[in-house]
Amino acid sequence: MKRQLNDSEKEIVKKRYRKDDGSINCFIDNQPIHDEKDIHYDHINPFIRSEDSTLENIAPVCRKHNLAKKDMTLSEYRDKLEMENIFEKIENDGLQVKLNDVLKYKLDDDFGYPVIYNINEEQNTVELSFYKDKQKLSLPDVKEYEIYYCPTTGMKYFYASVPVVNIMNDGKEESELELQPRPLILPHLWSLYRHLRVNTQLQPSICRVTNSSPVLMFDGQHKAAAKIWAGANKVEVKIYIDPELTWLMRTNLVAHDKLKQLRFYSSILADKLAQLYGANWQKYIETADKKTEKGFCHYIKYAEDKPDEKPEKQIEAFLIISIINNEENEFAQFIAPANKTGKQYSISWDSMRKYYFRYFLTRPPLTVEIDSKDDYRNLEIKNNIELLNIIAKHVLINKWNPNASNADHKKAERIFRPGSIMVWFPMLRDIIYNKLDLVNPDESKIILFRSIPDEKWQIIDQFIKKLFSHPMWVDNDANIDVVLGNKKAELTKELFKKKGFTVEWVLGLLNN
Repeated sequence: MKRQLNDSEKEIVKKRYRKDDGSINCFIDNQPIHDEKDIHYDHINPFIRSEDSTLENIAPVCRKHNLAKKDMTLSEYRDKLEMENIFEKIENDGLQVKLNDVLKYKLDDDFGYPVIYNINEEQNTVELSFYKDKQKLSLPDVKEYEIYYCPTTGMKYFYASVPVVNIMNDGKEESELELQPRPLILPHLWSLYRHLRVNTQLQPSICRVTNSSPVLMFDGQHKAAAKIWAGANKVEVKIYIDPELTWLMRTNLVAHDKLKQLRFYSSILADKLAQLYGANWQKYIETADKKTEKGFCHYIKYAEDKPDEKPEKQIEAFLIISIINNEENEFAQFIAPANKTGKQYSISWDSMRKYYFRYFLTRPPLTVEIDSKDDYRNLEIKNNIELLNIIAKHVLINKWNPNASNADHKKAERIFRPGSIMVWFPMLRDIIYNKLDLVNPDESKIILFRSIPDEKWQIIDQFIKKLFSHPMWVDNDANIDVVLGNKKAELTKELFKKKGFTVEWVLGLLNN
């Protein structure tokens, strides 16, 4: 049974942790506890698991941390703060935390050591040499494993317990195709860390190996990172031997889409699909004379016999990536990438895909010959960047500032509320349709799939400015924010109409 320490026992604990300068530091963050009356005493390792109430398992902790840790032990809470600090540091640098970051934090640069494999066809085994340095100067540890074969693809794989020093994330730095683009998600990593400290790992992580490279992990990095964070020196894995990368990427996409356990973030899914599009396109252009998006889709579905690959979505992803990642796109800095959320971003990747690109990107596949006089895809990309930059200029640049939360930011925040963008994006499409002097309603579906002269963009710029000048954006009516916070377009349309905010208002009152 858990017990309270008496005064003499507390003195013994304080003496053990007292520094040379006489101070006692909190076990959690190693900061001095200035008033010893504020010292709390708790178990380093969980009493419920070890029933260890010896003084060796007791440490001093400040009052703030002892209250904040709730049901966590001191070691768990210290690890949680440490994990949060690492994520914050890396993400503040504009980067995403991946398996390699955990390896680097725990092992410095002592990881990513190469592996050499040799297959014994007669014995149906593979011999792996795990090196202990990057230059392969020291003698490796040699292990032998039984080989299995996938009955569908014939690809070879085996199961192993691999030293963490021989593992790396299967990212772009290792291959033209990034098989593992997903970042680590802090809550998911923390939950797995707590679970795997006291429970067994049921499923292995998935990797591949090529000679003279580390074992590259492309699935199950959260499990591996959790075990590495907990101090494991080996990780249980399933390893494919020198596999065909496009096949692995396609399989990974299906597993995280139709057969999902942890779905890809929209931006990551788009990036993977765009990479797959590039790899498949190279095959297609070698077989076709007249190249079209429609022909590409037919080729992938039938000639390659890959009905699950969704070539239309590959094309769409390639186009979105080309727009968002263009260095001239000033709007992109306000889009939340991958695992990022929060007040610093005005809109998510998923919302851009659902509510912006549905109006301003012509849906593939097209039947026009690529690079012919009728193919305006490159112009459509350029036009989208131009449009997004105009929106950013009038609403976001030097205005979006969550920390200040001034009038400009509050207006921008209202403009980009979920319910709001669902209505003013199509309004913007209708305004552009009018200012381009289009008459065929079908052309609204390909609104930016055309050449737009500079003088037209100057006119569009003025009307976009007008769109964001309506009094509703700064009205003190609290009900506006309630309506715009709901993802219900009909409610927002009713609100806009009630406030007199319509396409006709924008088009008819430009000079008022």
